[in-house]
Amino acid sequence: MIELNQKLDKLENALEYESQGESFQPANGINAKEAANRVEKAVQKALPHELKKAFDEINLAVKNEQQSVRLYQYERRACINTIGKPQQKRIYHIDALSKELKKYGYETKLDSNGLYSFLEVSWEGKGTSDVSEIDPAKKYILPLEDTECEITDSVTGKAISHEVAYACPRDDKWEIIYEKKIYSDAVVVPGKEIVNAPKWVQAIDPIVAD
Repeated sequence: MIELNQKLDKLENALEYESQGESFQPANGINAKEAANRVEKAVQKALPHELKKAFDEINLAVKNEQQSVRLYQYERRACINTIGKPQQKRIYHIDALSKELKKYGYETKLDSNGLYSFLEVSWEGKGTSDVSEIDPAKKYILPLEDTECEITDSVTGKAISHEVAYACPRDDKWEIIYEKKIYSDAVVVPGKEIVNAPKWVQAIDPIVAD
């Protein structure tokens, strides 16, 4: 994830230069449109992991009887990069995360302030999940919304398949894995496991497996 965020930040810098009318020639010669496409793909790839982390923070806030939580875009302390300069490590892509959390019934508010930007998430009067519709005897798949990504052939550049992020239990803990859109048994989950799953898992809209 650290390497992904570093690559993403470089591409976002390229877009910022273009928006300011400055000439920016990246090492591989990609133009602004291609940079924007790569940024979007990288954001979508990171979103499932960021969503899980967000739900973990929300669950902790609920345990502390809070009704809102702030999710900061960057760590609030600086780290030193390879050439000795301070830099901020990205935690969330708050624009994309805001849109995603709204699908789960949360109220969100963006506060844009550079390195101190954050997303305020609130849930007053709202439940985080409803497992009453889960039948323990049935099996389900748990795809995260809007996480479909295109897999391309490295030689031709043509799409050869599509993957989707799914929540699955692995070694007594829940993880997010990518599987083909036409899913396999690897991402099928017994309903009895979902009933006792963490809140972020229960918040995913389940689909009965065929």
